[in-house]
Amino acid sequence: GFIEDVKVNTSLVRRRLKTGDLRIRFLKVGRRSSTFVALCYLDGIAREGVVRGIEEKLCAIDIDAVPDSSYLADFLSSRPHALIKQVGTTEKPDIFCAKLAEGRVGLLVDGSPIALTLPYLFTEDLQSAEDYFVPSVRATLTRLLRLLALFAAVYLPAFYVAAQLFKLQLFPVKLLLTIAGSIRDIPLSPSLEMLLVLLMLEVLNEASIRMPKYVGMALSVVGALVLGETAVRAGFFSTPAIIIVAMSGIGLYAVPDLIEVTSVVRLFMLLAAGSLGTYGIILATALILLELVTTENFGVPLMAPFSPVLPRDLKDSIVKSPLRSLRMRPAVFNGPNRRRMK
Repeated sequence: GFIEDVKVNTSLVRRRLKTGDLRIRFLKVGRRSSTFVALCYLDGIAREGVVRGIEEKLCAIDIDAVPDSSYLADFLSSRPHALIKQVGTTEKPDIFCAKLAEGRVGLLVDGSPIALTLPYLFTEDLQSAEDYFVPSVRATLTRLLRLLALFAAVYLPAFYVAAQLFKLQLFPVKLLLTIAGSIRDIPLSPSLEMLLVLLMLEVLNEASIRMPKYVGMALSVVGALVLGETAVRAGFFSTPAIIIVAMSGIGLYAVPDLIEVTSVVRLFMLLAAGSLGTYGIILATALILLELVTTENFGVPLMAPFSPVLPRDLKDSIVKSPLRSLRMRPAVFNGPNRRRMK
């Protein structure tokens, strides 16, 4: 993996890309820190306009110090207040070089082991390095499983609350009787109950991260078992609400790079479902999709290859085709050299 020394990191890249087309430009960013930033790309593969645009943005940054690469990600985003990130990150040289070979531009920051890659696509977070070392069918199923877990994490609490408040017909009859028996003596409304359980989960998560390793593990067990069981027995929360939140929390960690975003979207969906029911969920989904499909960075749409639809790039998006069928580079980057395999 990458380390904090930018010279060692550039040598790791050169070891994997032994070609004269590899270009590495060193820039200084930060008035007082004078942090070295290595701009890496493959000449003839990366689009010159993207390289020039990234270099101009880096040169225009006027800040005292750049202690980490995350400081640069905000300056390189076309929409600083966008819902989702617009800069890819990686700590592995092999992934970094693979992205350069596709036509992206990479940034190595002195003092940070996290490299940045641009332009960024939303589908990158649904992919994993292990997908390219297993059969394509297995990789496709894994990606679909991550996508399903992501949808479950975001929509399960919202649909549960909407069904209780507005559309009880969404539950099967036997499940409806079980839920009705569980929530009969609960003093809180369904939306307030779900909100409190989600907040309790977030607090436990933050506390377990901030505490030392073994104390954090014990805190998680105590919080999940003791507090959850006690709250259900005391009548503050219902058992289905605890199960729904637990399933949602597990689903978030299936796509770890989107945990921060999906936790916010989950809360937004819950508030919409508690206010307008299923109509609120549909409206909130439409707003989020509008935000995603209109976001682009350096001329590359965030939701490509789905919006716009690029049939050639669909081979390595949610579906993972065999490696020998990926003869062309991603069309979304529109580089001068489009063929990577003969």
